Amino acid sequence: MNRKFAVVFVLAALVMGMTAILAAAHEDMPEVIVIDKAQAKKAPVTFPHEEHGEKFECKTCHHIETADVEPESCFNCHGKDPDIPDPSVSSTKENPFHILCRGCHQEKGEGPTRCGECHKS
Repeated sequence: MNRKFAVVFVLAALVMGMTAILAAAHEDMPEVIVIDKAQAKKAPVTFPHEEHGEKFECKTCHHIETADVEPESCFNCHGKDPDIPDPSVSSTKENPFHILCRGCHQEKGEGPTRCGECHKS
């Protein structure tokens, strides 16, 4: 009986610990991010960051970040390094936001997929 109690106690402690870690990670998360450095010809995109952060792991978008490092702006690499996709191109096959965001929306069958649905004037 004591062994079952110990197992349940350890599992409960793990769940509570993971919940605390996730809550702390989301504590500093901005509610909304305005993406205004991509596509000079289009209106900026108001991105519901916190809403996405509650549904997906950070590394889904912040693909090179680890849990112990605060994510940097995409523009620290994208658009500066010629070997990394540039977000200023409008092509849906070359723009990293179009590839990641639009691709995910298409795959999941929800969310905006047309230009004006994200780039609102």
